[in-house]
Amino acid sequence: SGTEMGGYNLKKRWVLIFVIVACAAVFAFSGWKLLELQLEYKSGEDTYTGLEEYISIPTPTAPVTDSTSTPDQTDEVTEEDTTIWPVVDFDALRDVNSDIVAWIYLEDTTINYPVVQGDDNSYYLNHMFEGSWNSAGCIFLDSRNEENFSNRHSIIYGHHMKNDTMFSDLDYYKKQEFYDEHPVILLMTPDRNYKIEVFAGYVTDVSEDAWELNFTDTQYAEWLTAAKEKSCFVSHVSPQVEDRVVTLSTCSYEFDGARFVVVGVLV
Repeated sequence: SGTEMGGYNLKKRWVLIFVIVACAAVFAFSGWKLLELQLEYKSGEDTYTGLEEYISIPTPTAPVTDSTSTPDQTDEVTEEDTTIWPVVDFDALRDVNSDIVAWIYLEDTTINYPVVQGDDNSYYLNHMFEGSWNSAGCIFLDSRNEENFSNRHSIIYGHHMKNDTMFSDLDYYKKQEFYDEHPVILLMTPDRNYKIEVFAGYVTDVSEDAWELNFTDTQYAEWLTAAKEKSCFVSHVSPQVEDRVVTLSTCSYEFDGARFVVVGVLV
């Protein structure tokens, strides 16, 4: 009947209105969450950009040549280290956060950050250098390690952020070409400067031994060899049992629980 048909159409209209309102609410909520995420990213970027006032990178200078030398001179030539070392004001950084232990720098990337060490490996997952909450967290040294990197194996963690900050650029080491141009990562500490001479980078599972700290000499030698064999690139560096190494660890997305680790000898 007409009455029944009218009631049916009214019901359809209310269902349609409900669906439209529900979709609008979902859209609005998604937009708000996206805006919130973007603001959080922006806050993190601004915070770490502000910290760059505590580090200065000297301008490279042209090498001085000896105008008296001749092509047939046979004196032995010693290769000069031309590394441009960033200068870090650790005293000022310590006033901001006493957990500061180092600064890590990888040329041509966004990796230019302070390294902290907390009482555990949880706090700095979502707290920035100055202590505010942010999903970017901080680059941090494993709480099991000695803060002066004296352990045989030290581990530094950083998030793989979707805005290409923190340790996201470690992904470049999945390509041989990037390793060839960036075989060394710089690590500055309050006591001395170190080069991390990279020898391996590979995707691994959280259940594997990439984060092991306790080795016998034999186990350590086998672990170093296995890391080189799993590497995405070929390195000229051959780690020895007497070497100290540093692992840089971040998330990867090949499978659930995937991590990408870059490992190098501390020199």
